[in-house]
Amino acid sequence: MRRSGKQKDATNTFAAAAGTPYAAEAAAEVYRSGGNAADAAVAAAAAVSVTEPLMSSIGGGGFALVRSPDSSAELIDYFDVMPGKGLPKERFGAGGKPRTIRIKLGAGVDSIIGGPAVAVPGSVKGWQTLLSRHGNLTLREVLKPAARLAREGFLLCKNSADYFLVADEALSLTEETKKNFYKKTPTGERVYHENEEMRFPDLADTFDAIGEGGADLFYEGELAERISHYVQKMGGLITLRDLAEYTPTIREPLAVTYGAGRMFTNAPPSAGGATLAQMLRVVSGFELAALPPEEYGRIVGGAMRYALRDREVEYGDEERNLEISRRLTSEEYAKVQRRRIFGSSHTSHLSCVDSDGLAVAITASMGYGSGLVVPGTGIPLGNTLGEPELNPRGFHALKPGEKLISSMSPTVVSSEEGGLLCLGSPGATRIPSAILQTIINVIDFGMPLESAVMFPRIHSEFRPGGKTLFAYEAGARKASDLDSEFDIVLAYDGPNMYFGGVNAVRLTPERTFEAAADPRRSGGAAFV
Repeated sequence: MRRSGKQKDATNTFAAAAGTPYAAEAAAEVYRSGGNAADAAVAAAAAVSVTEPLMSSIGGGGFALVRSPDSSAELIDYFDVMPGKGLPKERFGAGGKPRTIRIKLGAGVDSIIGGPAVAVPGSVKGWQTLLSRHGNLTLREVLKPAARLAREGFLLCKNSADYFLVADEALSLTEETKKNFYKKTPTGERVYHENEEMRFPDLADTFDAIGEGGADLFYEGELAERISHYVQKMGGLITLRDLAEYTPTIREPLAVTYGAGRMFTNAPPSAGGATLAQMLRVVSGFELAALPPEEYGRIVGGAMRYALRDREVEYGDEERNLEISRRLTSEEYAKVQRRRIFGSSHTSHLSCVDSDGLAVAITASMGYGSGLVVPGTGIPLGNTLGEPELNPRGFHALKPGEKLISSMSPTVVSSEEGGLLCLGSPGATRIPSAILQTIINVIDFGMPLESAVMFPRIHSEFRPGGKTLFAYEAGARKASDLDSEFDIVLAYDGPNMYFGGVNAVRLTPERTFEAAADPRRSGGAAFV
């Protein structure tokens, strides 16, 4: 196992990149035992929910983009949905007093925690659906590495340790949560630090039980009863009916042409893939590799800024998001955006590809974490109802059963010249911008995958109230005086988790594998 790099041995048949080295090795282990890229992806998704705590969870949801060897593609949407089926209206809104905390990431993030912020999770049914449609192995077989890691322990990575420090208010919400995420020391207790060993024995038992009983145990059996009872006890809305009626949705991915490549990414009602496609459409009007740094920064930053503004103000109605995305990704609208540019910028991802050409990209999330762990199960619950960007119509404004909007954008790009590129990123609003720059680096600048992922990034968006933000890592392509054009400037001395964590794999036209796991998020890569 290695963190990243190119595997030149033509005898290899598989590559994975994930949020932690443990998760990448779990993928390789399952592939070696007779699985394919789909089996390996589920193994990695489960393992990363253990070893990158609070970035994803079986108490959260996500999306799986599958590109089959015959070049067809589909999107398995197992993201969270609004709960509350059968509950009276007065139960919604947390009595008008939801608990909000300030998370110290970037320019700061306001996040609602506690029971009212918990949506209906989709991970377990999503994993089972992916296996039944594309895998070779059973849920029991692919969950074994995750269960072992949870029971035997692992060393906490830097990314998670850093997040524990900024989210300590949520992690101290209940004694059950503290039991899982706080370490007792001679002077008291504190959150776990980097390279300290963590174990989740209750979660290990939960993985074993799901492996034996299948997804139904989580949605209709004993676990369902525990989850619903505890969330409602803590002021939340999840009912047994919400869990029993949860079903992943199979969608046709959004397909976009960029250069000589064909890109598949997340489709509406999610806004992430459409926002990425909108950015790519805008920058495709320029020969990026020939531009000086100051023009590159202005164009790419502008494409980010205006696409993310549209993502904030245009999307929100599940029934209309497809129509909205068609308008915003059109060439006619891209021309308007180009004129604007010159008239004026928690989550985990994994990618697996095998030699048959099966590529699976999974982006999963539990929001910023609700601060709740279901007693006796080890299941951390997400707070996606408490994330403003996922609920543009307001807190508890969705109808029960309605899908939340998302920025998650698992993506596959294929072309004769570039081969098969499978990638994605965590990072909220920085997800599309991180993926955008990696694709540009590979396709426009011809970089090897590791260099494309490592290259310094920029990010630009409108903040609430209309203020403009520009963030950049040292060495990024930008003009020296660009900072003066923005209200908020975030300058980073080196690679930083703020800019996402692209985990990418590539099957080259020469049939060799590349894998790059972003060090911004403590990622790891593995080959078989």
